[in-house]
Amino acid sequence: MLTPKLQMLERTLKRLLRRGAAGPLERVLVKTHAADLAFIFTSFSHNERVQLIEHCADDEMRGDVLASAEHAISAEVLASLPRQRAAELMGEIEPDDVSDLLEHMEEKEAAELLALMQGEEREEVEELSRYESTTAGGIMSPRFFALDRDKTVREAIAALQAVDTELEMVFYVYVVNELEQLLGVLSLRQLVVNKPDTKLFDVMTSDVISVSTHVDQEEVAQLASRYGLLAVPVVDDTNKLLGIVTVDDVIDVLREEATEDILRMAGAGDEIGDQRKVLRSVLSRFPWLLATGIGGAASAALLSLYTAPLTNYLPLVFFIPLVLGLAGVTGIQSATIVVTIVAQGRGRSVLLATVARQTIVGTLLGLVLGSMVGSFAGWWWDPLQATSLFASLAIGLGIAAAMSAAALLGCLLPWIFSRLRIDPALAAGPFAAMAVDVVGLALYLVIGANLT
Repeated sequence: MLTPKLQMLERTLKRLLRRGAAGPLERVLVKTHAADLAFIFTSFSHNERVQLIEHCADDEMRGDVLASAEHAISAEVLASLPRQRAAELMGEIEPDDVSDLLEHMEEKEAAELLALMQGEEREEVEELSRYESTTAGGIMSPRFFALDRDKTVREAIAALQAVDTELEMVFYVYVVNELEQLLGVLSLRQLVVNKPDTKLFDVMTSDVISVSTHVDQEEVAQLASRYGLLAVPVVDDTNKLLGIVTVDDVIDVLREEATEDILRMAGAGDEIGDQRKVLRSVLSRFPWLLATGIGGAASAALLSLYTAPLTNYLPLVFFIPLVLGLAGVTGIQSATIVVTIVAQGRGRSVLLATVARQTIVGTLLGLVLGSMVGSFAGWWWDPLQATSLFASLAIGLGIAAAMSAAALLGCLLPWIFSRLRIDPALAAGPFAAMAVDVVGLALYLVIGANLT
């Protein structure tokens, strides 16, 4: 959930935007940290985001907001600006972030913006674009602080004092030879405690933890976490230093990978990144639910081999395992998404939008799978009998109702738990399973009893 400070900021900005109060809006934004604005960016419409960017204090803040916000959203904002203006703002963003933003744009738009960037900045972005976005080469920054091995401590300190403000955060001094090959590393503390005339080569740590450009970003993050590093150097096959992966990128990777793993465990795809495309959500989750439906239908067919002669109600009993399976998976998927959003501290508006979207997705999937299973049930027994027709309809509607309720419960339970200051992750486990089973089965049986 948003902190009280961010909630107040969100309400204030929305009110000023509605009133068109440009002056007060600019005064509020001058006092706002770029990271705070980026965090609540998802709560605004596209037009509101563009206005907020336009009224930021300066281009440096605009660049920080666009780099810190979700890349898909920032890419949309940049794409809606005049090309030259967008290119100017991209010049305020680190090359690795620019590369990520371009990946979220149409190919033509990305090419046009890249062509308008300044020569050195364009070359840096083009170099990063050669690598997969999820590798060390794709997330590294080509701006780092490195000195020749023959430099002294005094010279290194003087170089640090004159360092270019556009350089990536300086955590370490990397020592290289004339071929720019990585030889060692020094911390800033090592520079301070050694004598001024000491050469870097004599005091550096030669056992450097580095990675090659093709190493997966998750492995880079794990190395940084394991060794407590603030930056990880990236080298090529000849050990030439190409860039560094800093701690802020490591944190982003850990969060992304954790989110991805959780969603994959639930079979929910990567829906958090896009809160609008319902059809895409349906298509990404349909295979998982279809697999559950096939397994449930097979269970029902096996059960029918050991039953007494068919009655009006017996077909409904056969599909109870299927109903519970489909409803259970739907509930877990919705709960996992909401738990992740709550853990990330998203605002209430995002949660409400997610609840509505997940309920729609669950309903659509329920109608599709309910129609398929209901048709199968009617064909299986005898499509010419009226009782079979009503049983088929009851099964289809029962499945649709159970899955809709499961999606809604899967969203509401984590939210309620978080409001009660209880770990919302608990709602994705036994509580959600119990509630979904009871409500889903009750709806299924009520519909079945009234239609057969």
